[in-house]
Amino acid sequence: MDKALELIKQLGQSDDYFERQKAAWALVKIGDSSVDVVAEALEKGEFSDLRYKSAWILGKIGCPRAVEPLSRALLSDPDHVVREWCAAALEAVGSQEGAPALVLAMKRDSSKDVRLRAAVALRNLKASKALQELLSYSDPEIRGLAVTGLAKIGHRDCLNEVARLLQDEDAEVRRRSAAYMAEFACDEALKSLERALQDSEPMVQIEALKALGRIKGEKACDVALRALQDEDSQVRYTAVTALGEIGQCKAVDTLVEIMFGQDEEEIRAWAAWSLGEIGDVRAVEHLRKAYRTCPMEVMKKAKDSLVEVFKVEL
Repeated sequence: MDKALELIKQLGQSDDYFERQKAAWALVKIGDSSVDVVAEALEKGEFSDLRYKSAWILGKIGCPRAVEPLSRALLSDPDHVVREWCAAALEAVGSQEGAPALVLAMKRDSSKDVRLRAAVALRNLKASKALQELLSYSDPEIRGLAVTGLAKIGHRDCLNEVARLLQDEDAEVRRRSAAYMAEFACDEALKSLERALQDSEPMVQIEALKALGRIKGEKACDVALRALQDEDSQVRYTAVTALGEIGQCKAVDTLVEIMFGQDEEEIRAWAAWSLGEIGDVRAVEHLRKAYRTCPMEVMKKAKDSLVEVFKVEL
C-alpha cells in the first residue's frame, strides 16, 4: 500500500512524462492490491491528467472491484477526457456490471466522444440486452448506435425490431438498420433490404445495396438488379458494384447492356469491373469490344477485367 501511495504521488506531481509513465506501469504491475489507492486518485485527484491516468491503470489491472469507482467517475467527472477513459477502462475490465453506467453515459453525456466510447464499450462487452433496450430510446443517435452495436455483436434475436426501424423517422437510423441486415443471410433480412430500397433517402438505398453485396446469393442478385433503374446515379452505381460482389452469372447480360448503354461513364466502367468479378467467360467477347470501342474509363476497367481475371493478352 505504501508503495502504491508513493507511486500515485509521483504520478500526480512529477513534471517528467517518462517518470509518470514508469509510475503508472509500476502500479499496473502491483495489480489488485493497488486498486483502492488508484480508485481514490480517480475520484479525488485535483488534476484531470492524474484522474484519466488512474482510469487507464484500473483498466489495465482489470480487477472487478474497479467497476464501481470507474462507473461513478464516468457519470460525474467534470472532464470529458476522463469520462472517455473511464468508458474504455470499463470495457477493459470486461465485467457486465459496468453496462448500466455505460448506458447512462450514452443517454446523458454532453460529449459525443464519450457517448461513442460508451457505445463501443457496450458492444465489446457483448451487452446485447442493454443495447436492445436502447433501440426504442427517444434520441435517434442512441437508437442508431444501438443498432450498429448489435450488428457488430451478431445479435440476430432482435432482427425483427431492427427491421421495424427501417421505418424510423431518422434517416441515419434507417441506414444503420439496413447495414445490420448484412450480418444475416436469411429471408427476413433480404425482405427488409428489399423494403429499404424503396426508401426516400439514397443513402439508405445505398447501404441496403452494400448489404446485399455482402449477403450474396441469387435472391440478393434479384433484388439488386431492380435498383439499376433508380433515378439516383449513386444508387445505380452501388447496384452495379454490388452485383459484382454478389457474383451471380444471371447479372451478366444486364451488366453488358449497362456497359454499352447511355448511363454515366463511371457506372458503365464499373459494370465492366463487375463482369470481371463475376468471372463468367460469356463476358470476354463483350469486354474485348468495350476495350476497343468504349470511352476511356470503360476501356480501362474492361482491360483490367480481361487481363487480371480472364488472363487475356491484349
